[in-house]
Amino acid sequence: MKKIFQVIGLISLTCFSFFVTEKTATVVNDMDEIMIEIKNEKDKFTTEPINAVIEGNIIIPGVNGRRVNVNKSYKLMKSNGYYSENLLVYDYTNPKVSLTYNMDKYIIKGNPSKRMVSLIFVVNGNDDVTDILNIVNNFNIKSTFFVDQVWFENNNNLIQEMVSKGHSIEVFLSDYRDSNFEWMDMIIKKINNQNTSFCYNTIDNDENINACKLKGNYTIRPTVISDNTPLMDIKSKLESGSLLSLKVNSQVKKELSTIIIYIKSKGYKITSLEENVLE
Repeated sequence: MKKIFQVIGLISLTCFSFFVTEKTATVVNDMDEIMIEIKNEKDKFTTEPINAVIEGNIIIPGVNGRRVNVNKSYKLMKSNGYYSENLLVYDYTNPKVSLTYNMDKYIIKGNPSKRMVSLIFVVNGNDDVTDILNIVNNFNIKSTFFVDQVWFENNNNLIQEMVSKGHSIEVFLSDYRDSNFEWMDMIIKKINNQNTSFCYNTIDNDENINACKLKGNYTIRPTVISDNTPLMDIKSKLESGSLLSLKVNSQVKKELSTIIIYIKSKGYKITSLEENVLE
């Protein structure tokens, strides 16, 4: 019996030692200048989630909220030896009304609070995108290219190069029930290194949106769809979150640099469709 009490006492002492050690470490950490700085600054970087807005069959995506993970941030900064807001680690919270659970809706733009717009290029057949790529690459802009089957099959090497520059490739079909959609979608997700992709529609099409939803894809309906007067159309309709769809042609190539400069002058970041609309 005496030995049992000795064992129990030893275990209790060990547990108490761990508790004291952990408590001491916590107190020491709390007195550390890096920890003090993190706690003083963390609320400045906290944002609440924004719900998606749904009207009928259209949706404007929400935005995830975030909070600073104090302990993970401290561990990272301590290992680097200094405080930096660039080293803050965040925990993210999803909005209650989310894009994820409304894949049967048409995305018409990104959330305005993000101050982003997306350049989307529709590529068909034998379209030459060289000039387009040169321009967006010179401006260091990520763009999204919706390509049809013919172009996709004939430009494998170029597609790899485009993705390496940060651009996204998506499937453009008039009918997403087409048997070619499945294999194109599978390859594109692998190339883009993403779990979900986007479909493109200009009008209501229940068959199309359901075919895309079955593959775990979202469907967009661009804010601006322009062929012949892209600069004029964008100037008249540009807003935060805009999805700007441009057909690859000589006029778009001619005006694209001016379009980019105009958008930036309005204080918007031009980015990929995925970054603009996903929560």
